[in-house]
Amino acid sequence: MASKNSHPGHRDSRTGRFTTEKYAKRHPATTQRESIPNPGRGDTGRGKRK
Repeated sequence: MASKNSHPGHRDSRTGRFTTEKYAKRHPATTQRESIPNPGRGDTGRGKRK
């Protein structure tokens, strides 16, 4: 069985803050849905390794 590498999230387009799915459905013009990597996946932000 394959595991998922991300989960959906909703973000306010004006402030960039995460919102609830309920709020996003009520305000589709000012919110967007995006894929958020699960912990341990995606960019770790540690920079270049030497």
